[in-house]
Amino acid sequence: MRAVLLRFFILAIAQMLRPGGASDDRERVTVTIDLGDDWTPRVLAPGSTAPAYRTTYLALAQERFDDAGSDGELAKLDRYLELFGIAPTLSVIRARLGDDTRHACHAAVDDRALARLATPIAVESREAGRERIAQARVLRTMLDTDRRLRKVADLEALAPTSRYYARAVARLAALEARIAAVRAVQAHLACDHLLGDRLIDGAYTWQTGYAVRSFQRGAMIVPTGTLDRATIEAFILDSRERDFRAALRVLRERVADAAGLLEDGTAGARVGTVLGRTLEPEQTWRVRGHDPLPGAAPDLISEATEAAALALGWNDAESTRIALDALAASNTRVARVALPRPPAYHTATMQLAIEIDRGDVWLDSTPRARKVERRPAVIIYAQDGGRQVPLARWPTTIGGWQREVVDGDIEKRWKESPAGPRIWRDLVVGPSWLPPDSTPDRELVRSENGKYVLARELMGPSYRAAFGMVAFIHFLVDSDGNYQDEGIRTHGTGSLRSIATGVSHGCHRLLGFQAVRLADFVLAHHTAIRRGETKTDFQRVVQYHGQFPIVIDSQGYRFELDPPIPVEVLPGRVHVP
Repeated sequence: MRAVLLRFFILAIAQMLRPGGASDDRERVTVTIDLGDDWTPRVLAPGSTAPAYRTTYLALAQERFDDAGSDGELAKLDRYLELFGIAPTLSVIRARLGDDTRHACHAAVDDRALARLATPIAVESREAGRERIAQARVLRTMLDTDRRLRKVADLEALAPTSRYYARAVARLAALEARIAAVRAVQAHLACDHLLGDRLIDGAYTWQTGYAVRSFQRGAMIVPTGTLDRATIEAFILDSRERDFRAALRVLRERVADAAGLLEDGTAGARVGTVLGRTLEPEQTWRVRGHDPLPGAAPDLISEATEAAALALGWNDAESTRIALDALAASNTRVARVALPRPPAYHTATMQLAIEIDRGDVWLDSTPRARKVERRPAVIIYAQDGGRQVPLARWPTTIGGWQREVVDGDIEKRWKESPAGPRIWRDLVVGPSWLPPDSTPDRELVRSENGKYVLARELMGPSYRAAFGMVAFIHFLVDSDGNYQDEGIRTHGTGSLRSIATGVSHGCHRLLGFQAVRLADFVLAHHTAIRRGETKTDFQRVVQYHGQFPIVIDSQGYRFELDPPIPVEVLPGRVHVP
């Protein structure tokens, strides 16, 4: 009883301290949150039938990678799959929080040089890395020798004796600071068992950069492999705190799913915090060149997640570990939690509308690098009486210059994202991409252990598929009411970096967790008919350093939206050179 009263007291105090005025007094509604290890997002949950990819999703979320087929082999390398839309289970989070050996390893790393690092570090060649380390070693030996000859105590005393020594000591300090920072990163990566072999101690070669990409995915940072400020801050953060934030993100997706929420603050001025913590960097949601939308919904997801965390006793890493231990011991699978009541426009059959702003569109006659000041964005609206409420706005892609096979040769061709009204009728789960003949064979294979293999994950179903785990098909409706599939989709993607700076073949990509959350929201608030797996008999033979047959028998599990959701693709800011 004391624990119950204490939990209630903490929740009450937190509600009083939270800013927001009238929203603090909103009526609350009790929601059942699934805490079990067999939870999947609504879009993968079983009904009369279940999407085939559900089994793979569960194996990946539980980190049973050996049971996930070819996706499991990829996941062993990727390690952290949240950005793709697969959150770990609470049992996985519990194991991470309870891994005292790993946490002690992180705590023992000296982060001082890493914290002082002022400029980003990008991947360098092995030769450049060795040369940098050799330069530092030789320079230190030389300066130490001169220091002894001049009978000064240290290099700080040697530097003022001449301009040459001032420059040389500064150069040495810069070299050793970078090397020390890289070694700290490598030590952290070793604690998480992310480093492979052929490592050069202190050199930021591709082996370290590859491991950093895995670490970045675990911190919800779009993986570039570059040691930038956001990545540095994630490295020097206490490892238990990193795991706690992952726990809050896991809870967030389950709360959003159970409460049917999409409003995450991204359409407005800011995204909220959960227990004072920012759960992912702005790069995942801020769209360059866009101002806050008037009348945008506030961040209801963070608010609900915080209420749920407090109700469950998840106040910090230690209390969350204790709560998850108790959860496992009691074999509890669900929790009934009081959350702020959603807005009145939330109904079982909401009127939703999608707007895709293409941003800056450069109509060059040949490929040319352009600075894009206004990136493309996907905006989701809900009708509330006589007004449309912007629920969320996320970064996306439009078409651009892509390599295609033309008359046997490979050329760059412009891939358009057509503007104008469209509809979403079909939501496909575990979608397959059927590579057209115009796709070069080279783009359908990848190197693995020194040989070429078919990049089977691109075709799907896979979290790394070209269409990610979910896709909304864009249909053009002609004057006779006929539906025309132009090949354009709004979908998740295995190419995470393209969301921030890249282009597509015409489709509108989303980060996987946003695509899955959107699909969940649509199924919670829109009539959808399960049509099941869509059969196909696609075949192709890829010939590049070998022959690789492609056979695809399903295009994915289809939900039919009734009525379809209207989509308006705006022309954007068109630039004619």
